[in-house]
Amino acid sequence: MSSPSATNAPRAFWAGRVLAFAGIALVAFSMRSAVAGLSPLIPAINETFELNTFAISLLGAIAPLSFAAGGIFTPRIEKKIGLERTLIVGLILMISGHLIRALSVNWQTLALGTLVALMGMGFANVAMPPVVRKYFPDRVSTLTSVYMSIMAVSAFLPALIAVPVSEVVSWRGSLAQWSIFALVALIPWIIEYRRHGREKITGVTDEAHVARQAHPWRSPTAWAIGAVLAVSSITGYAMYAWMPVILIDIAGVTPAQSGALLALFTGMGLPLAFLTPGIAKRMGRHAHWLVTISSVFFVAGYLGLLFVPTHATWVWVAVVGIGCLEFPLSMLLINVRTESQRSAMAVSGFAQIVAYLSAAIAPGVMGALFNLSGTWTVVLTTLMIISVVVNVPAALILRRNRSVDQELARH
Repeated sequence: MSSPSATNAPRAFWAGRVLAFAGIALVAFSMRSAVAGLSPLIPAINETFELNTFAISLLGAIAPLSFAAGGIFTPRIEKKIGLERTLIVGLILMISGHLIRALSVNWQTLALGTLVALMGMGFANVAMPPVVRKYFPDRVSTLTSVYMSIMAVSAFLPALIAVPVSEVVSWRGSLAQWSIFALVALIPWIIEYRRHGREKITGVTDEAHVARQAHPWRSPTAWAIGAVLAVSSITGYAMYAWMPVILIDIAGVTPAQSGALLALFTGMGLPLAFLTPGIAKRMGRHAHWLVTISSVFFVAGYLGLLFVPTHATWVWVAVVGIGCLEFPLSMLLINVRTESQRSAMAVSGFAQIVAYLSAAIAPGVMGALFNLSGTWTVVLTTLMIISVVVNVPAALILRRNRSVDQELARH
C-alpha cells in the first residue's frame, strides 16, 4: 500500500506553500462556527422572534444532514470545477449563510441561513483531505494535525464568545462576525486557483483511476473508514444533544456543571486532533490498533457513567471524549489508504455520507430509547455496544493494510 508520505519526498515546509497553508488554516477555522455559534444565542433570538421546540430541533438536525449532503455532492462538483473552486463555492455559501442568519426575521429564514452555511461547511469537510494531499503530499499527518486542531478550536470558541459579543453588538452581529473569517479565507484560494486551479491533477496512477469507475462502496477499507468516522460522529452528536440532561439525571450535577462537563467533552477534541495523526503515522501499518483503543476508552467511560456516575464524573466524561480520537484518525486514513487526490476525494465523500447520516438519526434514536425505557441506562449501553460492534470489524478490515484503490481494482 502506498501513502502520501511514502511516494513524495519531503521538502521545505513553506516552499511555495505559504498561501495554501494559510488557506487551509482559515478554512479550518470557519468549518464549525455555524454549528457552535448559534445555540448560546437562542434565548436572545427568542426575544426577537419565537423559536419553538420544532424549530430548535430542526436547527440541530441541519448540521449532520448538511454534512452528509456535502459527502454526496462535493466529489461531483469537484470533478466539474476543480478542487480550489469547490472550496471557493463552499466559502461563498458559508458567507451567505452567516449573513442570512444575521438578517433573519423568523425561524424559517434562520433555518435557511443555517442550511446554506452548513452546506458550505459540508463542502469543506469533504474537500480538506484531498486539499492536504494536493498541497502537502509530503506532510499529510502534520497538516492533518494542524487543520484538525484549528477545527477543534473553531468548535468551542464560537460558543465561548457568542453571548459576550451579542451583548455588545446584538445577536445579529454575533452571527455575522463569522462571515468575516470566511471572507478572509477566500483570498488565498482565489489566488491559488489563478495559479494552479487549471492544472491537471497530479499523482493519479492507472490503478487510482478506478476511483472514477467503481464507487467506494465496493471497498471494505472505504466502509471501515466510514464506520470509524460514524462511531465518533454518533457519539458526538448524541452527547451534544443529551449529555447535559443525562448528567443532571444520573450524576446529580447542576445545569451549570453539566454545561462545563459538555465543554470538557468537546475540549478533548483539541489535544486529540493535534496528537492522533502523528501517533497514527508512527504506528504505520499498525494504526488500526487506535480503533480498538478508542473502543476501550468508550467502554471504560460508559461503564463509569453507568455504575459510578456520581464519583469522578468528569473522568468518565473525559474518557468518553478521548474515544472520539477516531475523528482525526479517519481524516488521516482517507489520505493514507488512498493512492491519489481523486481517490481521496471519493473516499472522503463516501465516508462522510456514512458517518453523518448515522449521526443525524442518533439524537432522535437516543431520545426514543429513553422514552421507551424510562432510563438512560439503555441509551448509554446502546452507545457502548455501537462503539464495539462497529469498531471491531472496522479494525479487522484496516488490519489488512490495503488501499481503497487496490480493492477497487479487483472489481
